[in-house]
Amino acid sequence: MRIHRRTAWLGTALLIGALATPMARAVDAPDARGAVSTAAGPLPGKAAARVTPAAPAAGEQLITFSEFPVDTAITRQYRPRGVVFSGTGGGGTPFISPDGANPTAPALSGSPRFQGGIRGDFVKVGGAPRTVGTFSLDVGYIDDPDSVAVTAHDAKGKQLARKLADRRGMVRITLTAKGITSFRVQQVAGESAGFAVDNLRYPRPELLAALGDSYSSGEANPPYVKGTDVKGKGCHRSQKAWPVLLGKNNTAVSRVKHLACSGARTTALTQSYNGEIPQLTALGRLTGKDEPAVVTVTLGGNDVGFGTVLEACYVFWGKCLGRDGAVAKAEKELATLGGRLKNHYLSIQRKAPNATMVVVGYPRLFPATDREENCAWLSNDERKALNALGTKVDGVLAARAKEAGLAYVTVQETTAGHELCTRNESWFFPVGLTGGQQRAHPVLKGQQAIEAKVRRHIDTLLKR
Repeated sequence: MRIHRRTAWLGTALLIGALATPMARAVDAPDARGAVSTAAGPLPGKAAARVTPAAPAAGEQLITFSEFPVDTAITRQYRPRGVVFSGTGGGGTPFISPDGANPTAPALSGSPRFQGGIRGDFVKVGGAPRTVGTFSLDVGYIDDPDSVAVTAHDAKGKQLARKLADRRGMVRITLTAKGITSFRVQQVAGESAGFAVDNLRYPRPELLAALGDSYSSGEANPPYVKGTDVKGKGCHRSQKAWPVLLGKNNTAVSRVKHLACSGARTTALTQSYNGEIPQLTALGRLTGKDEPAVVTVTLGGNDVGFGTVLEACYVFWGKCLGRDGAVAKAEKELATLGGRLKNHYLSIQRKAPNATMVVVGYPRLFPATDREENCAWLSNDERKALNALGTKVDGVLAARAKEAGLAYVTVQETTAGHELCTRNESWFFPVGLTGGQQRAHPVLKGQQAIEAKVRRHIDTLLKR
């Protein structure tokens, strides 16, 4: 067979030229993606040996980008874990990508693949912005040092810190500054291999802080936590309280700091009560790995004097109804309380600015209809008046929470069919001559019902 000499010479020259080319990974070295890079894309090559990233430290979130299948476009999927992603600098939506030279791949690539910029925003439970003091991530594979920058920004977009990927390979970058709300990773000079990010680490609050009164402390559910059931210190905190139950098997939180105290009024936020420091002071001390992700609060019932109202309606010598009756006095107190609640809620939020705050109401105490009621001491008019007062309290709490920009969870119907004086099984400690401060508080089944309602609300926030 005859071979044209010019054609044969040209093929030989191309082969010699390729072999003589310097070891630059963008042309013929094994690519960071486990391939030889060409203008047309990666070619098969030798991948890096796989390793497992170090486990996260206490209070630290670790995202390895192995949580979703390769080629998944990533936007809000990691929001339950405190971060959302988008493109930046003209780049499109980032996505999960294989990366053969990254020993902990897959990684998060910008769009176009290994070229587009990546932005991450830190968020609270529910998606509102939050701040962190530090974060770290791996950037690479870098062929051209100082070609890729990682920057940290505040809520207004101001750059707070910046570092370059200053060496070849996978480069670990840590940025620290006060008030970081987002970061960007993008090229600032020609990077022949492109880049991806991996192993993002940042502080992730996992604590639920429960503030408030007896309807959060778990009153009526002994045994109580040691030190909360002694003279002068009767906060009656129970491990069966709904906030404690909420901290179990929960995506948003894994631990609970129980600060609620039986009998507390709103003044317990700023003043010592039952031998304990103000609840706002205690909340403000929760920092670092104890920073709360969620804060719940039930307050207002004792300011209105609901316990006094129940007693007046129970004892035969008490004055329950009428112009100067206990219910009417409670309604006047409610008007006063309503004028203060918004500021109370805002003061709680200021003490835990990175937490999602949830204001929780009170369950209805008595059956909705006379047909369901079965208490000799309770008249139909009294039942109606007490339930109406509870509804008014619920409405004021909800309105003030909305004004403060906070979530409100009404639990009025959580114990429907199981109230005090019901013909069915009651989920409350009965009102009687005995029982002390436990009277009219939800027992375990009532606590479980309230917990389920609040959990559904938090789960809904995570899915938004």
